[in-house]
Amino acid sequence: MKTRLAAEVGEEVALASYRSVGGLVAAQVAARYPLAVWYDPPDALDEMRDWLGDHEFLSQAGADLGARMAHAFETHFARGDTPAIVIGADAPGVGAATIGEAERALAEADVVIGPALDGGYYLLGLNGPAPAIFDGVPWGTNGVFEVTVALCRQCHLEVQLLEPLRDLDTAADLRALGLERT
Repeated sequence: MKTRLAAEVGEEVALASYRSVGGLVAAQVAARYPLAVWYDPPDALDEMRDWLGDHEFLSQAGADLGARMAHAFETHFARGDTPAIVIGADAPGVGAATIGEAERALAEADVVIGPALDGGYYLLGLNGPAPAIFDGVPWGTNGVFEVTVALCRQCHLEVQLLEPLRDLDTAADLRALGLERT
C-alpha cells in the first residue's frame, strides 16, 4: 500500500497518511451516498470495519487494478447499480459534491473520468459494462488516464471529464496536500 510514498517517508507515515485520507474520503462520500468499500486482502474485513465504520464491504478479485475494477463494475451492474462510480481512497478532494458532478456527467455520457494530476485518475464512472477499457492499461504509471481515454474512444464511448485533482502517491503530494507531519 502506497509503496512510492513509503519509500520516501517510511511505512509508518505512509500508512498513517493513507488511513487519514481514506477515512476522510469515505466519510465525505458516505455523508450523502451509499458506499461500497472494495478491499484486499480478503481476511482484512474486521480491520476495514474498524477503520471505516458501517458500510458495505466487498472483497476485491483480480490479478491487477484493472481486473479488480472490472470485477467491481460487473458486480454492481449485475445487481442493478447503474450508474456505478469507483473512486480512489487517496484523493482527499473527493467528496459528495464530486460524486454529484459525476452523476450529472453520466446523464450525458457513457463514461466519466476524474483525472489525477499524476496521469492516473481518482474517479471512474460507467453507465454500463465496458470491460475492454481495463485491458492493456499501464497501471501504476503516468499513462493510465491517457490510455483509458483512448480505450474509451476505441469502444465508441462518450467521455466526460471532471476537474483534475491531486491524489496521494509521493512525498511531494503529501506536502502539496498539506498532510506532511512535522
